[in-house]
Amino acid sequence: MSNQLKGSLGWGFWVSWLLAIAWSLYRCLTNEAWILDDELTHYLISKDVWSDPKELWHPWSRPGRNLLQFVPAYFGLTAARLWTLFLAGFALWLAGREAKRIGMQGVAFLPLLIGFQWWFPELSYPVLTQTPFMVSWIAAIYFSMRERWVIASLLWGYLPLVRHEGIVLSGLWGLWVIFGPGGFARHLLKGKWRDSLEAFPKALWYGFWTFVPLIVMNIASGLMRGEWPYQLLFESKPTEYYGSGSLWLYLKHLIINCGFPVVILMVIGLWKKWRQFEWKMLLWWTYPAYFLLHSVIYWKGLFASGGYYHFIMPMAPAIGLVALRGLLFLREKYGQRVIGWSLVIVVLGGLMMPHQQYVVSDSHIDGMPEVHKTYQLIAPPMKLSRYGTGIKEATFYVREHFENLPVLAHHIGVTYWLEGCQSLQKLEAWGEGNTPEALGSGTVFIWDVHNSVDFHGVSEQRLANNHWRLLESFAFDSVKVYQKQ
Repeated sequence: MSNQLKGSLGWGFWVSWLLAIAWSLYRCLTNEAWILDDELTHYLISKDVWSDPKELWHPWSRPGRNLLQFVPAYFGLTAARLWTLFLAGFALWLAGREAKRIGMQGVAFLPLLIGFQWWFPELSYPVLTQTPFMVSWIAAIYFSMRERWVIASLLWGYLPLVRHEGIVLSGLWGLWVIFGPGGFARHLLKGKWRDSLEAFPKALWYGFWTFVPLIVMNIASGLMRGEWPYQLLFESKPTEYYGSGSLWLYLKHLIINCGFPVVILMVIGLWKKWRQFEWKMLLWWTYPAYFLLHSVIYWKGLFASGGYYHFIMPMAPAIGLVALRGLLFLREKYGQRVIGWSLVIVVLGGLMMPHQQYVVSDSHIDGMPEVHKTYQLIAPPMKLSRYGTGIKEATFYVREHFENLPVLAHHIGVTYWLEGCQSLQKLEAWGEGNTPEALGSGTVFIWDVHNSVDFHGVSEQRLANNHWRLLESFAFDSVKVYQKQ
């Protein structure tokens, strides 16, 4: 084994690693809100696994994510977040090991180039799919480069369990295997039939281990839930609610949400002359392929994409590695001083997180007065929006004033804040019988202007027509408590 594989990453790497993780840890422990409501849903489903094991294979919540997060979810949201942040820190270490294997200098700077990307401190710890996908992906490359083929195959096959689009990366892995040196397809292209036949069993062996995670998930889900997840991959119908948009949207997302300081270094790193071609390095091209995939999916309005920037955050390790190439190129051209100034700009941008300070807003809720934002040099912890505060106040109002009554709500925050409350019966929002017309007298309904109207078609007029009485309003009338008469 070469010294590049065995050697330490050095104290400088770990100092940078601690700085990057400390910033995400601070935000994890001080944020009072969440970047997406989906986080609460993922967390609650993971926690439900302990009382209802079939929830481990919940298709929306992603079995691959669930497998990585259901154990800490038992101990609460903060525990699940801390564990997720640990996975993000592990991804930084894997990226560092890869940088060392490649023979890159300046590995000590890499954690700063990843951990201070603008989206990293907000998406590294939430109980979402981003970090599990990020760490599984970089781990798959890590073991592939070290020729640990069975482990690598399992990891490439695990990606679709975390995010559906991972199936494309699994497919690219398969092509990489069969067309690589010694691959049966490469021999076949050269007309070497005998060599191709001899190599075919190896491809089957790796293919088997790649499909094992998908096979296990489908069997488990089929037996426990009566659902077959593979069918989702063929439901590519255009989306109506989420819509579609420009092919270049994700290029904009990359600049604004990853942060232009790191993106500029990445562009320089891409422009810097690459050394002699190596087949192994083609696996790193799964990252731009993933970027292109999301661009096309949103452009065509497929698979309920929505075009969210969160989807491409798992590219952070690869972006950081290419940005490090750019940083080293600048050092070659302009000397050591440029390193310091570049890293200062990167870190300051990561601390300011301008996209996060701008995006996290509730001014889109109808009827709320506009909020005039002021930027701060260090992004403050996330606070509940006025809308989110209204959901919380309405939930506690119901907890205080009602006992032993059924409660319906469409916002996941209600479920979260009613957790552990034994005096109220939380109704399943998606149940067919839980309509304003069907619910019985005395039922309490925490209505909100977004989820109740947009996703369930429950307008205030519909409530009035079905004998629902308004009891209380919150957050500029965006959240209301009704009771069936």
